[in-house]
Amino acid sequence: MRFYFLFFLLTCCLPCFGQGTTNAQQRSCGYSTYVETLKEKDATFELRQQKVEQDVQQALQQKPQGQYLQQSTVFVPVVFHVVYSTEEENISDEQIYSQLQILNSDFRRKNADTTNTPAYFKEFSADAGIEFCLASVDPEGNPTKGITRTKTTRTSFSIGSDNVKFSQSGGVDGWDPEQYLNIWICSISNRILGYATPPGASAAYDGVVLLYSAVGAYPANPFASQYNLGRTATHEVGHWLGLNHIWGNGNTCSDSDGIDDTPNQLGENYQCPSSITVSCDDSPYGDMYQNYMDYTDDACMNLFTKGQAAYMQAVLETKRASILNSIVCDGIIRANFKLTNAQDTLAIAGNTVNFTDESDGVRANSWLWEFEGASPATSTAQNPSVVYTTPGKYRVKLTISNSYQTSTEVKEQLVHVTVNELMIYPNPAHDVLTIEQPARIYVRQVELVNSLGQTVLSEQVKDRVLKLDVRSLPPGMYILRLKSTDATTIRKIMITK
Repeated sequence: MRFYFLFFLLTCCLPCFGQGTTNAQQRSCGYSTYVETLKEKDATFELRQQKVEQDVQQALQQKPQGQYLQQSTVFVPVVFHVVYSTEEENISDEQIYSQLQILNSDFRRKNADTTNTPAYFKEFSADAGIEFCLASVDPEGNPTKGITRTKTTRTSFSIGSDNVKFSQSGGVDGWDPEQYLNIWICSISNRILGYATPPGASAAYDGVVLLYSAVGAYPANPFASQYNLGRTATHEVGHWLGLNHIWGNGNTCSDSDGIDDTPNQLGENYQCPSSITVSCDDSPYGDMYQNYMDYTDDACMNLFTKGQAAYMQAVLETKRASILNSIVCDGIIRANFKLTNAQDTLAIAGNTVNFTDESDGVRANSWLWEFEGASPATSTAQNPSVVYTTPGKYRVKLTISNSYQTSTEVKEQLVHVTVNELMIYPNPAHDVLTIEQPARIYVRQVELVNSLGQTVLSEQVKDRVLKLDVRSLPPGMYILRLKSTDATTIRKIMITK
């Protein structure tokens, strides 16, 4: 059964315990509470989840699983936000670096415990072709090591409020989710190890939240538990990339996680089973409790399947495509810009057109704009304004630089400058009649009517400049009727030979 985002939010809630305890706790999930909270906050949440699933399934149909598994490795930039009230919660950089290494090992199937994958499941296991890198540039273009630290007066954060994601409530605001995977690290209430939003959640909430004691692996992680090998993050990032729990959305054998090569199972598995566990009578080898999307202990998890890998790649290709174009790990500069008002791409001659610098990467400190057909023709302002006086389509070029790097972006025929008012020429006409319409007015249809009131020519208008062939019409006076968004315009046209 395919997994439909419409029904629930892919988020995992996992209980943990205090430092030094070895009491064997079980993972559990509280997604229903979280999804209800998100529904209350966002009325369009379910519709967006449904659209995400449709786009992913379409991508999987267009590109076979094998193509996803053979394509080049993709990179996801990560920023870790440590939010702490005690020094114990203010975990070390080394613990975070350990977590990043575990994510890369698990998603590339380079984890040392691949040897623990049973022989009968190895043919299904996969290198997901996804790696994670620490951001080296923050949203303002300043250098960063990909770790932020925020002191808070809150002793813990709850999954229901999601307060850790907002500065005004004692947490820290996430960075642009189009450019970064935000991972918050904090103390979570109600014995929860972590949770994650799936693709399609509101930008303000998008990312992963981890309990500080479940980050990274021993010895960088000093907290003794069966969840100190970093697999909570692997599990949660799997959710962030669209994966469901391996048993699906209920405790029955009639549903599934929507991935064809994960065996159906009745429900979650806990701790670390020592032999084949059969919960649904449809696989000779039983449950795949070694899968990162089950609830077993960290030491028992060791694989994603080929189907899961393809699904995550399809999510990155569709809903999370922008993050694949991010350069925040590369420490480089990239020029980009837009017209401040999107409608200004179609401008009336003589009107002012405004441009906005949207460059990313390392901060620029100089800008050189070149405007074909505009006045002024160049500018060194970050966000300039120019005037185009002559109708036409014009190129815009921006070169940005700092002390170390330069980047240039050119957009051909970006600005289409039109006439000030509707123009019809020549008149009289003997072969071609040209109709040129200004911006903000759209002529939908033109009709040419002869002196007897007969419509001799009718045409739908698709371009701003329309050329009517009138060579076949007898000479005489005609009425040109233009139906536009403004009104119906009538003009007298003389046709000669």
